[in-house]
Formats: sequence, structure tokens, C-alpha cells
Amino acid sequence: MGRWDAFSPILNLRIPGLRIQRDYDLTNRTSMRMQARAALFATVETPYALQLLMEKIRQAEVPAFLLGGGANTLFATSYFEGVVFTLGRGFANTSYLGGNFFRAGAATKLPSLIKSARDCNLMGLEFLTMVPGTVGGALAGNAGAGNWGLCDFVERVFLMTRNGFIACVERNQFRYSYRHSDLREAVILEADFRLEPFNRFEFERRKQEFADKKKNQPYNLPSCGCIFKNPKVEKGPPLYAGKLIEESELKGYAINSAEVNKGHANFMVNMGHSTGEDFLALIAFVQDRVHERFSVELELEVQVVGGPMNSVVLA
Repeated sequence: MGRWDAFSPILNLRIPGLRIQRDYDLTNRTSMRMQARAALFATVETPYALQLLMEKIRQAEVPAFLLGGGANTLFATSYFEGVVFTLGRGFANTSYLGGNFFRAGAATKLPSLIKSARDCNLMGLEFLTMVPGTVGGALAGNAGAGNWGLCDFVERVFLMTRNGFIACVERNQFRYSYRHSDLREAVILEADFRLEPFNRFEFERRKQEFADKKKNQPYNLPSCGCIFKNPKVEKGPPLYAGKLIEESELKGYAINSAEVNKGHANFMVNMGHSTGEDFLALIAFVQDRVHERFSVELELEVQVVGGPMNSVVLA
């Protein structure tokens, strides 16, 4: 049996709106810029192409992973023996729905989401200032800043289930919490948001406020944002993952070129040609040290694909 025989149902697909590439270099597809490749990489432009691709993936029984903007993704190994697929420009449209309602496709980048809403005289998503990624990925992980998450502003979401069915879910029909949502279990296609009327002064004030809060974060270096969630606290003052790591004297600690950032300890940065294995080793070391010092279990915020810590691979 040849190496590509298992992928033949997918490789034999010849339809508009689908591009498939072999032995794809993923380095520039994640904000961490880690060294990783995928056996197949598919770019999907239409719901019909997506349905057929998912059908063939199920038929081939190979691992598959939906990659959004790659801003919160860590490939655990240097080679993903499966299909990585992403939604292309066909899923990046935005439109004004009237009143305070605005629609955006899953592939819309978050900076474009804020700008497009503003162009429609709407606001409310300023907490996403300087947050990378796409609408789909941000909804799947309820991305945001502080106590705000993108799911707080959703009216409804159009998605495709793993079995290829398109469904519409209202906000009260799925659960979400701090940096998590049940939407991760499906492929998000587009979403409607309930925003507020645009006010230039308040819009600029909020954007500056959130930009100031992020000034110590290493956005000029390859990273995937905050590695760990802030621990839940039932009583007493809040705990912050970055502060716990800093007080564990781990700023600047590195394994090969994977490094705990010297400015913001809840960021890990790629200072050279790091692999997922380097970052997993660093993550495990930090978790052990913080637990040893403070008896606190740090929970991952970043998605780990195909590794021992977690698996977000679509079956």
C-alpha cells in the first residue's frame, strides 16, 4: 500500500472551490511560526466543497484539523499525518443586516471585523483590538480580552456539523465560557452579531484602552498569544497565569529556541526554529514549576493539535 493510498478519496476530488496540496509547510500558517508540515492541506471556498471534503475525510478515516487564523494553535509534532483544512476568501464576506445587526463570515480576520462594523456605524468589539485570528477561530475559543469574549455579542451562528449538515444555532442554544465554546465541535461558516451604534469618541477611547493593556505583550515576535488560562478562583483575589509564571522565576527560560517571554510571562515565543515538541516540553516544565511553587494547575488556552496534552482533531 503506497503512502498516499489512504488519502485517495480526498486526492481524487476535482471540484470548484477546493484546492488540495501535498506535504504542505505550515510554518507561515500559525502565528508561532513553528516548524511543521501536513500530509495534505485543503483550502475550501464554498459550503458545497466543504461538505464533499468532510465526506471524503470520513470515508478515508484519516485525522483532520480545521485551521482558522492559526493565532492560537500549536502543532504538537513536526508532521501532521492527516488533512489540515482552512476556509478561504469565500467565507470572508461581511454585511450590514439593519439596526444593530452585522454578519461576518468565519474567515473574516478580526481587525477587518472591527473595521467593517465601524463602516456600518456599529461598534462594541473594540476589546478585540490587537487580537489576531479569524471570526471562526475566535468564536470556537470565545477569544477576547479581560472578561469579554466574542460569544457575548453573537446573535446566531451558521455552522456545518461533522456529518455535513448545515444548521443555525441561536446564542442560547450553545454553551460558552471563559476562552471556550461548544461551537468548537462544528465548522463555523458565519455569524450574526448584535452590536451598538457607533460613537467615535467612545470607540477610540476603548481601542486605546485595550491597546494600552497589551503594550507589554510581544506582538513583534512569533507567539500564539496567552499559553495558559487565568486560574479560576472561588474566593479571594484573582490569580493571573503570567504573574504565577513570573514569580516562579521562569521569564526567559528556554528549551532550544522556545522561550518564556521576558516581557509577559504568559507568552511563549519562537526565537528561532522551534518545533511543537520544544513548546510542549516548555509548557510541561512551566506547569510543573508553578504547581510545585503555588499548588496551582495551569490550564492550556492554546490549542494543541495531535499531541499528548490535548487533541482538537475532527473525527
